[in-house]
Amino acid sequence: MATFQIKTVSTFSSLPEQITDAALSPYKTRQDKMNNAVFIALFSILTATQACCFDPDVCDVIRVESWSEKYAKKVVEDASYVLNMTVVDRQSAAECNLGESFGYQKNNLWVDHGCRADFKVCYLPVSPIRCRVVKAESWSYKYAETYVVDAALFINMTIEDQQSAASCDLDKTFGFYNQNSTVWVNNGCRADFNVCFVYGITRITTINVSSWNFKYSTQILNTLPSATCIYSMQVANQQSTAPCTLGTTFGFMANTMWVRDGCRADFTVNYYIV
Repeated sequence: MATFQIKTVSTFSSLPEQITDAALSPYKTRQDKMNNAVFIALFSILTATQACCFDPDVCDVIRVESWSEKYAKKVVEDASYVLNMTVVDRQSAAECNLGESFGYQKNNLWVDHGCRADFKVCYLPVSPIRCRVVKAESWSYKYAETYVVDAALFINMTIEDQQSAASCDLDKTFGFYNQNSTVWVNNGCRADFNVCFVYGITRITTINVSSWNFKYSTQILNTLPSATCIYSMQVANQQSTAPCTLGTTFGFMANTMWVRDGCRADFTVNYYIV
C-alpha cells in the first residue's frame, strides 16, 4: 500500500486575523481535554494512505483506571482519533461520568476522580489524506477564498509555484479555513499551492440538546453508516434561562455533544462525514 509523509504540518491555524469563530475559543476548565478536540484532532497525523475514504470505524473494549483519585490516560494504538467511549463494566465505587470522570481527546482516553472501568471505545484508524494543487489569487491586494472540493479537514498548505511579487507567508498572506473547506489569500499573494486534507464532506444541522434539572447530558450525532466528527457548535435558539456558554455549559467532543447546569437550546452543529 502506497504511503507518504507530510514534511511540515501547520498546527491549529491558518485563519487570517479578521476571521474569528466561537469554536476556536480557548477553554479554561476540565473540558479543555475534550471540547474542541475535533477541530485539531487530525493535525498530528504524519503518515497516511492514498485511499479515497476512511476505513470503517473500529471498536475495542479497553480498561482505564484512576487509582487514588488521580488523573490517568491511555493511548489507543493505531487510532487517528476516538469517536465514542462508553462504560461496559465499572469496577470502581466512584461514578464514571463522561466529561467529568472520563473522556477522550484525539487518540487518548482519560479517567479521573477514582473512575475505573472497561470501556467500549470506537475510533477511526490512521486517516487517509489527499493532496491537490490549488490556485488561489489575491488581486489588487484584496482578500480571496477558493473552495476545495471534498476537503473535510485541512492538514497542510505549501507553495508550489508563486506568481506574485508580493510575498506569500503562511498564516499571514495565505492559509486555510476549515469552517467552510476553503483556502484563503490576501495582500497580493498569488500562487499554486499544494494542499493536503482529509477527504470528506462537510454538513450542517440544527439539533436540540437539553440539561434538565441542571444535570449533565450528552447526545451523539449519529449519521451512520458514515462516521462523523463535529468541528463547531453554536447556540441557534436558547430555551433555558440558565446561560449556554461554549466550553462551560455546552460543548462537543468528536461526535458527541454535551450540556450541563441547565443549558437547553437548539444548536447549529457543523460536522464532517468521512
